[in-house]
Amino acid sequence: MEEFTITYGAVTHVGQVRTGNEDSLLADNNVFMVADGMGGHNAGEIASLMAVEHLRETASGIIAETDLVQALVHANEVIYAESMTNHLHHGMGTTLAAMVVLDNNNIVVAHVGDSRVYMWHEKALTRLSKDHSYVQELVDEGIVSIEEARTHPRRNIVTRALGIDAEVDIEANTFPVTVGAWYVLCSDGLVDEISDADIAKVLERCTTPHEASQALVDAANAAGGRDNITVIVVSTASPYAEVVVPAEVPSASGTDDTDPAGVPVVETPAAAPAPTPAKKKFRFGPVLFWSALGGIVLAVLVVFAAYGRTGYFVSFQGDDVVVLKGRPGGVLWFNPTVEARTTLTRSDLTEAFALEITGEPTFSESSAAQTYVNGIRDEVQPNTTTTLPAIVTTTMPSTSTTSSTSTTLVK
Repeated sequence: MEEFTITYGAVTHVGQVRTGNEDSLLADNNVFMVADGMGGHNAGEIASLMAVEHLRETASGIIAETDLVQALVHANEVIYAESMTNHLHHGMGTTLAAMVVLDNNNIVVAHVGDSRVYMWHEKALTRLSKDHSYVQELVDEGIVSIEEARTHPRRNIVTRALGIDAEVDIEANTFPVTVGAWYVLCSDGLVDEISDADIAKVLERCTTPHEASQALVDAANAAGGRDNITVIVVSTASPYAEVVVPAEVPSASGTDDTDPAGVPVVETPAAAPAPTPAKKKFRFGPVLFWSALGGIVLAVLVVFAAYGRTGYFVSFQGDDVVVLKGRPGGVLWFNPTVEARTTLTRSDLTEAFALEITGEPTFSESSAAQTYVNGIRDEVQPNTTTTLPAIVTTTMPSTSTTSSTSTTLVK
């Protein structure tokens, strides 16, 4: 096994617009996590802190991918229970991106929502995670491009988060450690402001993880800093590596053809079509023919029925905004049914939101549709601010927290 040394830098900043920081981070020896909280009445900060604290407490027992997934599943249960028992915290949640360096020279990467993990190696930036978000689904379906998704008005809608539902699907992957690489964990406050190509340019001109994490946060703030910004940069450098001074003029494009799992995309020629088998003649008697035809019709109806009852969408019922189960317009005689009613009405919405809901946006899960509605509600019916009792005994006087040592950082 090739030897490597772990060093890192970590920074969290409130940004240029928000008055509070709902991001939290963990950077402790071989365990790293960025958590981006959400929810009214300061509950987002509570959710992200709970996620970070739970992973810190369970980190010593993580020796495989399944251990990290189980730790995050349990964190979801804890946050969800708090949101159900404390009305001030109802609806709170957090996205996250986590990475654990294992003793067997592998790393485990896990994420929920739109917090991301990248690998920077040999002037190439590779994304190791794929957003669980509304706009990512639009990208996957070919409705919008990656560049259009960066400025889409609904880019802040996530389809998965810790604490929103009793159960959550954690996406996790295991990779061999790439010696000499930098791993970047970040909240969407970074990627909403600067592109992957710009991230690559910043990384290329930096010489240490500490410098890189600070430079990325500075770049996001310079681009507007409309959200909280949190970045961790982890280096797995060889202890024998020479220090290389970066070029004066950055040249990285950060647009390598890679899939979200970090594997280069290689186009393969289409396989030759299979030879068509010789047709066989069958003679059906009348009874057998009609029996077979009836079976086919029944099978088709079953397929249509299943299709007509899958998926969810948001629409108007009269002037009320509702979540419906099924397909917009129905399939055959399988009409959609109301899954959930919301407190929103047409008169609450801006013209843009009303037009968007008239288009009946679709979702694969009920929770994703509800999260979409909650995002609109938070914008058109903002909560009043409520002061909560402090739950952290350590005061952080600055909006920015940095580290390049093995110290737990929570903001």
